[in-house]
Amino acid sequence: MVKVLFVDDEPDIELLTKQKFRKQIASGAFELLFAQNGQEALDLIKKEPDIAVVVSDVNMPGMDGLTLLDKLKEYSPATKTIVVSAYGDTQTLRSAMNKGVFDFVTKPVDFNELGDAIQRTLAQYDLHSPSLYTYQRILAATFPKEIDLTYPKGKNTVLWDAFSLNSQTLIVLGVSVLPSPIPLGIAVSSTYALLKSALQENPNVSLAVFQEKLSKINSSFKAHVLVGQYHRDSYNFSYETNGGFKAHHRTSEGDSFLSPSQIALLNLGDVVAFTYPESASHLSFIRIHEA
Repeated sequence: MVKVLFVDDEPDIELLTKQKFRKQIASGAFELLFAQNGQEALDLIKKEPDIAVVVSDVNMPGMDGLTLLDKLKEYSPATKTIVVSAYGDTQTLRSAMNKGVFDFVTKPVDFNELGDAIQRTLAQYDLHSPSLYTYQRILAATFPKEIDLTYPKGKNTVLWDAFSLNSQTLIVLGVSVLPSPIPLGIAVSSTYALLKSALQENPNVSLAVFQEKLSKINSSFKAHVLVGQYHRDSYNFSYETNGGFKAHHRTSEGDSFLSPSQIALLNLGDVVAFTYPESASHLSFIRIHEA
């Protein structure tokens, strides 16, 4: 059983979190612990040194979340951390990243997203597993049935995701972080979490705006990202990328390059395949819905 500590001063957070994660608690996957500020969290960690993940709010009375991150390096350096903060609060997110936070969850909290973040973090907690590969396999388990992923162990620098934004819109994501002083796992997970939050806030956010926000959080790394959108009502597929990613439209008549922002009308059985030059992985989408 994995111990997860929630640090938040909101009075109803314990009841709400236990309700949202009741299946994980009942199955024995999680044991949930709670503290109302950083000092309470540290006191608890000293008693429970096997806590694997800390999910912390930033603004709390007494010791705040950022101070807690500093203290955790001293008292429990192996513990992974997830910070809860507003998406637009770039100063806080930049500070948290510099302190080694593994993942972010934006307010208002989507508990499905939080559950995914905890699972991704636990994958990183196993130091014997290839982290990006394990992280990817966790995401792939929830892909819509239209998506096929080839992600062999080896040289993989891309994290892929695919999810339904709503009943009519399917989103495809690719994230590859260029070399930087920041560990790959932290850089990729941070970029991915911020990009997904930005899309859920505004599905039409431009990559230039996203990259600007990313740079404000931490200017020491750059990311190549891909955002594709498929509309189930019109069967139109298009994508945007700021570099590196390529797409091919495969039909019964052949294979053609699909340029960024070009709208492709997909017939039944058509495939759009995405690749990245420095990765052995690729992701494909096939139209399977009848008109």
